[in-house]
Amino acid sequence: MNTCYIVGAGELYNLAKPDKTDLLIAADGGYDHLISHHLTPNLLIGDLDSIREVPEDVEILRFPERKDETDMLLAFNEGYARGFREFRIYGGTGGREDHTYANYSLLLYAKNRGARAVLSMKGFNAEVLRDETVSVMPEHSGYFSLFALGGEARVTIRGALFDAEDITLTPEFPLGVSNRYRAPVTQITVTHGTVLAFL
Repeated sequence: MNTCYIVGAGELYNLAKPDKTDLLIAADGGYDHLISHHLTPNLLIGDLDSIREVPEDVEILRFPERKDETDMLLAFNEGYARGFREFRIYGGTGGREDHTYANYSLLLYAKNRGARAVLSMKGFNAEVLRDETVSVMPEHSGYFSLFALGGEARVTIRGALFDAEDITLTPEFPLGVSNRYRAPVTQITVTHGTVLAFL
């Protein structure tokens, strides 16, 4: 499946190199990140208020500074409109905390539209899970955390330090924080509700 890569101006971790069939979008200041990694985006989008120099050889969708959408959301919407349903988001954390939270919201926004979005950050990838099972393979180690979004969620965890069978997570009590991978394969199943997973 072709992937839309979105790069913002935050801290950049584990940036993958897109294939020719993928779409690489710079969300405003993310353009400077890409240039420093010798990558040229297919598209530069945003209000361009945090970019050093506006390029002349890249497609640009420029928006006014006063707008309802964040630059990352604008980038997602454009990728979605071009037919992409798999998204990898980089440079979406490490700056202002409110913008980081907005990017968590973007993961839910994507899920509600039938897309999968993964936000890369230091030590974790974050994504929203709903009515699905994910398997984490042996090369992964360390911690993972699960948080209910918007109401109760029912979760089963197998192959972890703290296994759980059909437990209830709620937004007000962080029961799912700081579990650890243990078995060759750790499985996380969400059977009801929505979970923000840090994997």
